[in-house]
Amino acid sequence: MKIFKHLLFLTLLVTGSGITSAAARMNGVKLSSPDSHIIVNATIVSNRLTYTVVADGSTVIANSPLGITVDSLDLGMNVMFASSPTYKKIDEKYQIFGNHSTAHNLANEAVVALTSKGHKYHLILRAYNDGVAVRYSLPDGAKRIDGESTSWRLPLTAKTVAWMDLNQCYEGFSHVTSFESVPNDKIVMGPLTINEGTHLLSISEADCEDFSDMAFVCHDRTFKACFPFAKNGWEIKRLADENPSSLKGMYGNLHVTPWRTVIIAKNLTDLVNSDLIMNLCPAPSAGSDYSWVKPGRCLWHWWSIGAPIYENQKAWYDAAAKLKWEYYLIDEGWSNWKSEGKDPWTLLKKVIDYGKSVGVKSMVWVNSSEMRNASARRAYLEKVKALGAAGIKIDFIPDATSQILQWYMGAMQDCAELKLLLNFHGSVKPTGLSRTYPNNITREAVRGDEYHMSRYGRVMPYDQDVSLPFTRLMAGAADVTPVMLDPQQLQSAKYSWPHEFAQAIVYLSPITHFCDQYKFYIESPMFDLFQTIPTTWDETRVLSCTEMGKVVAYARRKGDMWWIGVMNGAEARTINLSLDFLKTKKTATLVYDNNSSNTAIDRREKTVSPDDKLEIKMLPGGGFVGRIK
Repeated sequence: MKIFKHLLFLTLLVTGSGITSAAARMNGVKLSSPDSHIIVNATIVSNRLTYTVVADGSTVIANSPLGITVDSLDLGMNVMFASSPTYKKIDEKYQIFGNHSTAHNLANEAVVALTSKGHKYHLILRAYNDGVAVRYSLPDGAKRIDGESTSWRLPLTAKTVAWMDLNQCYEGFSHVTSFESVPNDKIVMGPLTINEGTHLLSISEADCEDFSDMAFVCHDRTFKACFPFAKNGWEIKRLADENPSSLKGMYGNLHVTPWRTVIIAKNLTDLVNSDLIMNLCPAPSAGSDYSWVKPGRCLWHWWSIGAPIYENQKAWYDAAAKLKWEYYLIDEGWSNWKSEGKDPWTLLKKVIDYGKSVGVKSMVWVNSSEMRNASARRAYLEKVKALGAAGIKIDFIPDATSQILQWYMGAMQDCAELKLLLNFHGSVKPTGLSRTYPNNITREAVRGDEYHMSRYGRVMPYDQDVSLPFTRLMAGAADVTPVMLDPQQLQSAKYSWPHEFAQAIVYLSPITHFCDQYKFYIESPMFDLFQTIPTTWDETRVLSCTEMGKVVAYARRKGDMWWIGVMNGAEARTINLSLDFLKTKKTATLVYDNNSSNTAIDRREKTVSPDDKLEIKMLPGGGFVGRIK
């Protein structure tokens, strides 16, 4: 009988020694996914707590260590089962702003009580139809986290890995390499996406509320958890003045670590559509209403011109209105505004009020140094809210330590209470908590188009755009600030206009901040496409021509309209793109590379059907866009 054909909720009968007779006979815990295709086994081998993961009969995570080191004690060593597991089934649905509109949280869970040298704690396992996750509770009275043993040992069939360079705010390059080319014994950042041969895996973390951010060290085909921003560990300590309603790293009555996650999929479409990381996070608090959270397109000045000029702000709002975009971001530099003896806050209100008059909502930038403690943060956010802003962009955030992660949680809670949208920049990666706080609608933590700017002498290599969907984007929405159209900016690396537009289709960001000066969008031969491009989706497919690190092709549906975005890497190529995802004949706008110039397009209007295949020839750094009504 499979373990969850009938779920058992067991009463834990503890003997005087603290270990039940049933537990004394246990040699492992086996947990199956609801569809029984994935199995995670936790066992004790040579006194070490370990686990394996099997998918469709293939071992995708070979026997690997588990454990957290607390107060100098590795709880994964000298470990014993203290009682029989407690099982439960999770089955819930909720609405999201993402690759599709509804998430299904369907999983089986086991909570296993353990002891190590007299210290009691728990291993918590989850098995989903698309992956597994593990976390630990901390022993009562724990004072310090010293490290973690959790590891992922990959079988010999694993050949290709997508990974990122170490960087304080996840702005390192993304790479797709052979397993042998991943730096050995050096920190790399995730999520990691691995072509295991039989399956695709993506390894990361979820529900990080008060732990330092997790990265990886690779050694002998094994990735091990590490903490680059707390290499010597940290004291377990609550911030005294933080918002009392913010999350505190609790699961029930247990103080827990974040989940360590593995998404498991048979193809790229299933991989990209996984909601496992969000599913592992708490639902919004009871009675919460997030109906005020609205996705949309956002015009933004900083990338193209730098600091905002007060006298020019009406023109930016008018342009956003002409593009039918919902938001405008007032970025760094507004605090230096002066006019007619008025202070910057007075002028900011005038600008926000003008935006309202033309139907455009405002986001406002702030340096986190102005709100590093909870009281200063709350006062600043209340002031921004009183001006009528829709949201806040908080930038330049310190290293992602335990203390700073608690600050993040307080900021999310404050903004939720004040009904402010929230966009963290210069930040740590997300870990699924946009489920708990839908107002945390996007964040940076990505090497985006800010790294292709002539005024900073930055040029983005061709393989970045076609690797990024399988690294940072696997953690959640990313504010890549897409779509450069200025010909001067596209001279150094000749990305094509179709490639640039395709960024807005491939890269998920429920509020998408378009980086360029508004004239390039309004004067574009794709102007009508800019007016109608969505930022969230009802359905997403990764098309079969996609090769990580070489070419990326997505088809996304919003309502009855399909959008296709293709980004090419370093080598010219021709792909044949099937339209078999359509159900009927439809009218299409097709935008191809123009062979004579990367800053021109070949635009065609035609009727297409499910039987059609499009031959698409792309330049190096080229692309393709399709809108099918």
